[in-house]
Amino acid sequence: MTYAVCNYAVKCALVELDVPQDAFHDNTDSTVFSSILAKYNLFMPRASSDKLVLLIKSLTKAEKRSFRIFVNRNPSAGDSLFMQLFDLILKSKSYEDTMAIQKIDGLKKSQLSNLKANLYKQLLSCLRLIESKKIDGIQVREQIDFAKILYEKGLYKPCLELLDKAKKQALHINYETLALSILYFEKRIESQHVTGSMSAKADELTQQSNELLEEIALTNQLSNASLLLYGRYLRHGYVKNRAEYQDLKNFITELLPEVDVRSLEFYQKLYLFQSYVWFYNMGQNFANYYKYSRKWVDLYDEYPTRKVTVTTPFIKGYHNLLNALFMMGKRTRFNKEYRKLLLFDIYQKPHPTQNEISLYYLFRWTHFLNKIFLNAEYKVSRELEELEKILSTNEYGWDLNRILVMHYKIGSAYFGIGDLDKTREHLNKITNNNYPEFREDIQSFARMLNLIANFDTGNEDLVSYQVKSLYRYLSNLKELGEVQLEVIKFLRSTPKIAAPDINDAFKKLRDKLLSIETKEFEKRPFLYLDIISWLESKIEDKAIRVIIKDKLNP
Repeated sequence: MTYAVCNYAVKCALVELDVPQDAFHDNTDSTVFSSILAKYNLFMPRASSDKLVLLIKSLTKAEKRSFRIFVNRNPSAGDSLFMQLFDLILKSKSYEDTMAIQKIDGLKKSQLSNLKANLYKQLLSCLRLIESKKIDGIQVREQIDFAKILYEKGLYKPCLELLDKAKKQALHINYETLALSILYFEKRIESQHVTGSMSAKADELTQQSNELLEEIALTNQLSNASLLLYGRYLRHGYVKNRAEYQDLKNFITELLPEVDVRSLEFYQKLYLFQSYVWFYNMGQNFANYYKYSRKWVDLYDEYPTRKVTVTTPFIKGYHNLLNALFMMGKRTRFNKEYRKLLLFDIYQKPHPTQNEISLYYLFRWTHFLNKIFLNAEYKVSRELEELEKILSTNEYGWDLNRILVMHYKIGSAYFGIGDLDKTREHLNKITNNNYPEFREDIQSFARMLNLIANFDTGNEDLVSYQVKSLYRYLSNLKELGEVQLEVIKFLRSTPKIAAPDINDAFKKLRDKLLSIETKEFEKRPFLYLDIISWLESKIEDKAIRVIIKDKLNP
């Protein structure tokens, strides 16, 4: 690895990262520079991308025990090697293929690829057996497999009976595509063999398949709309101006068909409500964002059994409901709904999946942080420290996008507490790396808050460097809104402002920002960064948490 480093930029970076400047010298080569980065923990940890390693690390104690029993049911000569590989990966903190060659006797490099593939297949086969009674779709596919066996033996009537049972089950759980494949199988049997029911079944099967195709087409259109809007939200965040809003409006108009909500099935309603949730959230219309989040959550009262069978969207719906209340600043209602979320015990559900557990705790912790902001509860707590430990180990397997947003929120919480070192520690997780697929708005505000934190430390050299860096970054993203522009102009000018005049400068900037805050598409910066409260804390010489607390509605 080579590093093209500007002496001044590196000096500023070392200050920002709290690395002693004497750790770096003009003649530092890339190897030494790498060791400095490693020493001060400045590399983001990289999770293994090996699918076998990821699968093994995700296993529960019960699943590990079941796998050993599964392998021992019919032991063979090859089992010894892949069980050794299983144990090696299980015990290794950071597995590499070279470890397997070195530590497993008799294993040749040429065998490793096939051995890993076999172990992966056996693990999935075992997990399929474990999960078959918990996951409805697996049960339906198992019935189809049994029906195919009966068909190959020429037992057409038992085959059709099994297929009819599987079809009803698939429709009950809204697996329309699976039901359609069963229908095609039924039609093939009826058209090719004398079953005694052809005359009665022909019209019925034809009508069922036509109706299913229409349902699938509509579900597909609505699910596509939800997915595309959500992807747009993850990539760009909120709209920044009238032109972007109009573009978003045209986008959703083209995606969504005209429908009568009352005639829709569960998943169709769910995808429709999700689409409007993403649309109104991106458009900063938080009243309607709340309205459709409420519809999303209330849908589960209409279909109460879905809380157990389709749990993940329910948790996400509640997350969006709380997020909408947070965005609107509805503190009392937020606190009430947050308590409801805490009462929803994911472990009361029979057989919760790791995905459901992961999402539940992700949103629970997200709104723990939002509760801090909404109630101005700026203090170091056991829960905040626990969350930092969870992030360091990522025990729930949260994706990078979620982790970085969490770092931003924790950094913001510490900024409110007044701990600037901890603020920068968390924000540096975002600003010290390039994440082209991560939300541009969060990256922008992380850099802004980091700049403000460094301003509060009085480090003029670093602020001067970061102002230029931030301006360049925002310009490249076309992200330079009025708030960012005014803050950058102010910070650029601070070295020239005499000490007696600094208070007036703070007041002028505050008044400008108060005016900007009233504009339709300039609310976004204030959702992430309470810059006005920071300015007022400077003007009144009070801690920012005191200013925010004083503003709370009774």
